[in-house]
Amino acid sequence: MARLLVLLITLAIWIMLNYYIGVHGLQVWGDLFKGNLLLYWTVLFLLALSYLLGKIGERIYPGRLSRFMTVIGSYWLAFFFYAFLMLVFIDILHMVDGWLNFLPAFVKEANFYTGTAVLLFLLALVVYGSFNARNPVIRQYNITIARPAKNVERLHIIMVSDLHLGSIVNDRRLMELVETINKVKPDLVFLVGDIIDENVKVFKRLGMKKILEKLKPKIGAYAVLGNHDYYGGEYKEVIKSLEEAGIKVLRDQYELVADSFYLVGRDDKFSRSRQSLAVLLQDIDQSFPVIVLDHNPIDIEEARANQVDLQLSGHTHKGQLAPLNRITRRLFATDWGYLKIDNLQVIVSNGFGTWGPPVRIGNRPEIVEIFLQFDKV
Repeated sequence: MARLLVLLITLAIWIMLNYYIGVHGLQVWGDLFKGNLLLYWTVLFLLALSYLLGKIGERIYPGRLSRFMTVIGSYWLAFFFYAFLMLVFIDILHMVDGWLNFLPAFVKEANFYTGTAVLLFLLALVVYGSFNARNPVIRQYNITIARPAKNVERLHIIMVSDLHLGSIVNDRRLMELVETINKVKPDLVFLVGDIIDENVKVFKRLGMKKILEKLKPKIGAYAVLGNHDYYGGEYKEVIKSLEEAGIKVLRDQYELVADSFYLVGRDDKFSRSRQSLAVLLQDIDQSFPVIVLDHNPIDIEEARANQVDLQLSGHTHKGQLAPLNRITRRLFATDWGYLKIDNLQVIVSNGFGTWGPPVRIGNRPEIVEIFLQFDKV
């Protein structure tokens, strides 16, 4: 009951915020919609609710219609975000102008032209952000761990986080990713959480398991779960699909890889059964290097305290839509890139895919390529 109440309140707030956008639209283009207000508001609220309706449709009857609604709604989320920020700024500007009277007359009077210019700017921003989100870069790091590994001196690792596979980051995008990874012939592939965007049904319908089977790392492929892998309540199906594709999922487990280093996969913070690192590592041989995969980089200090050598994380998206990066920068010790604290080295990826809007502003999607060297004995 409490969850339903929160959902209804959230939905009501969302509708009111979209109404705010709609009212401003009528102030600019009201003359164009005289006699067609019902059509105007119907289209606006269909756009506002299409993401929610699409997600519901994906659970009940996944298909082209639900995917279409999800895609349209996801772009609306990006447009809404920047339209809301800009309209609030403009309203504050006009409020201050009411006291100080500093705006030029042509700005005050040119409502139609100013509004149209703002609309075109917002549309261009979303188009740019969509193009940006579909063109990942390969981000390279050279890392040295100050401990010897028994049978290997160097490793070539590909790390990918936050794929969010589903209607938006679909089978075509996944195939492009797998082909890119296979071209560089890595020793290891790590998928660091949020592999599936909530709904495993879409993942299965689009045949993504067969695509993941095409990954050909020399040593192996490993994964940990992220919060989105849990959200749909089907995380066991997610694990089953990944392991059938040849990807080993580590949930608060470790493996001695090539009899040379420990690879530790932490369960996500979303899981209530997540163990502490101290418990997880209590029986390992401390002479071996330790690499940790942890989707959420919030517990970096815990990794440092437990003599972890390298932690690989994602989750943050670096805000995905600037200026949200200003928030993630304050939430995490690092929301993107490389960090070194004592002997612990951390790499946080801003991810390959997107959540919600298939748009990135202020950051690039990435595939992380790590050239790892261990100290010699």
